[in-house]
Amino acid sequence: MKMNRIWTLGLMAVAGAALMAGCNGGSSTEGETAGGGSSKPAAGGNLTGSISIDGSSTVYPIANTMAEDFGKANSGVKLDVTKSGTGSGFKKFIDGSLDICCASRTIEKEEVDQLKAKGIDYIEVPIAFDGVSIVINPANDFAGDLTADELRKAWAPDSTVQTWADIRAGFPAEKITFYGLTNNHGTYEYFTEKIAGKKNEIRKGYQANQEYAPIVTAVSGDKNGIGYMGYSYYIENKDKLKAVKVNGVEPTPETIENGSYAPLSRTLFMYVSKKAYDTKPEVKAFFDFALGDGLGAVEENEYIKMPQEAYDLVKARLSEGKTGTIFMDAAGGKSTLDILKEAAAK
Repeated sequence: MKMNRIWTLGLMAVAGAALMAGCNGGSSTEGETAGGGSSKPAAGGNLTGSISIDGSSTVYPIANTMAEDFGKANSGVKLDVTKSGTGSGFKKFIDGSLDICCASRTIEKEEVDQLKAKGIDYIEVPIAFDGVSIVINPANDFAGDLTADELRKAWAPDSTVQTWADIRAGFPAEKITFYGLTNNHGTYEYFTEKIAGKKNEIRKGYQANQEYAPIVTAVSGDKNGIGYMGYSYYIENKDKLKAVKVNGVEPTPETIENGSYAPLSRTLFMYVSKKAYDTKPEVKAFFDFALGDGLGAVEENEYIKMPQEAYDLVKARLSEGKTGTIFMDAAGGKSTLDILKEAAAK
């Protein structure tokens, strides 16, 4: 993956070869991004203007590749794609400084209320599936399959677990080091809710990191380390890490899509300002591309596509200007497609 960038896309046709515009350092923190942009470029046009995208570092590789590919055929559009984390992205979205907020969780009530107070309408766009992956050092030959209860015992805010033996009798009495993300990340919020048992609260003695790269480095160099990250980041580093089965189920595209990798399968989102979608042709064109040929960015970056029917329903919601969230209060156990179908039937 290449360094994070803010793309300023200028004239690109030189002697018939498409050249990528120059890039400057992005405004996000250090980290890595998907690159290459090998999905089919958007159809060319005379679009100008700008699109600002920030939020989830998990969704970032998808958004960045889509932006690269869209920009190849739309040289007059400036695309600013950064990754400050889901929570930080929503703060900027609420301030009105973003066109699109990427999120690795659903929007929360407090954020909904703040957007309403600011008079900002938004459209919720599910974009892909992901599975939060529990990772350990490859030299660890005993903790490759843990139950959700054992993980909760280890990660809960009141956890007294210090060694592997505290998790399961028969494991070695060696001290565990816990690694993960800072609390401005949607992945942190999702993991604490589903595994630690209480959203935004986690065990003491936890080493928090702003980016995934330090977690990879730490766990791959610590035989007693354990951490968590988005599935694509695990796949990118699977030669350095081992994924833990949860309740006997390994994270794979199949188990994430069908939900059997529970409780850590999840849907990833983009939230777009309705004002930006309605008044900025470049934003509408970006989503026309993103939900069509641009979907190649999902699998290119090791995420899992939703069923085509789900994307068709999302496109219909955009076309009809359906604002607000249908996922925040959705009943547990319902699939993304079922939620979209129920909303369409109303």
